[in-house]
Amino acid sequence: MKLWPRQMFALSWGLYFGLGLGPAALLRRAANAPPRTLGADNAGGGPFGGMNHLFTIPGYTDYGNFEPLECIELPGKLFRAKASGERCKEVYLLNGQDRFFPERHDYTLTRGTLHAAWRVKASASAKGGRYSYVHPGHKPWRIWLENNGAGPAVWRLERMLAGRSTLETISAPPLAGGWYEVRLKLLPRGLEVEINRGRARRFEHDPYPPKFRMHFGSAQPDPGALAVVSEYRYVFFDRFPYPYTSEDAMPEGPEDARPGDGLFRALACKATQQAPRHSEGDLLELKDGSLLLIWSDYFAGKGWDGSPARLSAKITRDGGRSWSQPWTVVDFEPDNPGGNVMSASLVRAGDGDILLAYIGQVPGMKKKGMLLRRSKDDGRTWSGPVPITPNNGNQHYANNACFRRLRDGRIALSCREYVGGIRWPYLLYSDDDGKTWLAGKHVPAPDLTPAQVKGQNVNEPSVAQLPDSRLIMMMRSVAGGHFLSYSSDRGETWTKPYLSPLRGVCAPPYIATIPSTGDLLAIWSYGMTARSPLNSAVSSDGGKTWSPVKLLEQSENHGYGYTSVIFIRDRAHIVTSQYPAFASLERFQVQPGYSDLLFLSVPVKWFYRMP
Repeated sequence: MKLWPRQMFALSWGLYFGLGLGPAALLRRAANAPPRTLGADNAGGGPFGGMNHLFTIPGYTDYGNFEPLECIELPGKLFRAKASGERCKEVYLLNGQDRFFPERHDYTLTRGTLHAAWRVKASASAKGGRYSYVHPGHKPWRIWLENNGAGPAVWRLERMLAGRSTLETISAPPLAGGWYEVRLKLLPRGLEVEINRGRARRFEHDPYPPKFRMHFGSAQPDPGALAVVSEYRYVFFDRFPYPYTSEDAMPEGPEDARPGDGLFRALACKATQQAPRHSEGDLLELKDGSLLLIWSDYFAGKGWDGSPARLSAKITRDGGRSWSQPWTVVDFEPDNPGGNVMSASLVRAGDGDILLAYIGQVPGMKKKGMLLRRSKDDGRTWSGPVPITPNNGNQHYANNACFRRLRDGRIALSCREYVGGIRWPYLLYSDDDGKTWLAGKHVPAPDLTPAQVKGQNVNEPSVAQLPDSRLIMMMRSVAGGHFLSYSSDRGETWTKPYLSPLRGVCAPPYIATIPSTGDLLAIWSYGMTARSPLNSAVSSDGGKTWSPVKLLEQSENHGYGYTSVIFIRDRAHIVTSQYPAFASLERFQVQPGYSDLLFLSVPVKWFYRMP
């Protein structure tokens, strides 16, 4: 399991009082919402591929396309663009994951507005150098900080107007430590520039080319001069503005919320610096009607996948409005090579026992895999761990909330096996209430490029059962969206996966059957910048088309993932990981970032209601 590399170290998100939408938010929703019905003919029309980076991970070049790569440094919390010599006259971070999709993040700007923001400082002065050199491919404009040591640093803006070049000067003193906060508003024929929250100035220019890319970096035209080193703390580019504070951010919560819905939204687990990550949880209804939550509790100050983690639990008896004090279900064992445990899946077996599956390792296992514990007293006590995935020397993982009990009693756990670095989804299943387990065949290879196969293949599967008893599997990928595959033999074999209409960033999806209707519910991230916004969609034709598309979290001020849903009577209770993306809205900073566990309770009818 990989902890949202690009997204977890991104920037975006916000707070809002109430669940209503103001006029500006309604316009933004109308302009940027995915289509109401998603099918093969219109898939991919909604996601926007922006940039959103904090540069938290040292040496992590997957933040974007760096050119030339050898001329940059990523020491952690900084991107240094070092321009010097012949090879490194100009050094940039360009938008996009070019190794997977060279064309995905090209932009067109003939109407509307785009926004750029970055925090930067020049580490020294160099005559003729261009610090914080930013442009959309040079024309129709380019902006840089000029710091030649002969006087105060100034900003230069070169723009093309009626085919002629005009050079503008913008004076702005730096903030403490020499930093500059820059905001740009890109219009089809104009550019608004704001530096350190000063007065915004607008400049007219010629139209953009049909396709362009954003460049953030440094330039030193003289190969014999001193190096130009620009240090970027963050880089942002998107269709909405980067907020200064939480008050500037977007409204949170589900769209189209009404008083009669009885909607409830709260943090089930709030991250702290000591316990920075609460994630990969699952819910189960106990016999007394209360809800049991078990999740990955990272308690030792860091939130990497391999950081110390245990499985903790809470109970709510009032639909998520209040929670009991947490207790430990499976503890971290530092002397055990598999001491770090994570990703809980819960299911009630036919005999009434509760089964808990999670990632771990016990003596005798060649590699980490899935362990099973059983509770015969409704979650008060648990048996010891039993390995249930093949002990063949490969890693076998399942996400959280991956258990499904089929209508014929079979218990299924959607898993993936790592073979030579490639991840292969399959179904692990038991026909005797979890006492013995068998592994079905791998999902066949989809049509992907070699780079895409190596990057993710199809991964982190989620499974649901259709009314005709077939199974459907939904999988994340780096191919621009989520793949679907079907099984007609209870999960033992699968059809070749195809790219579904559910497009978006590579993030863990969730799919389940709505008990009251038999329709499919998918929850996934529709954007291409980060794991945001959190979308839901319903399909009544086995996944061919999806309608309506509804925003479970209308704000793009957080990323979301590793979702769990439990349906109880006419409501859906949901937990999902929530992490901040905008640096200005972070409560604190830890490595690699923090994650709360968000709880939502919405009526099932909400998924069908058109806003």
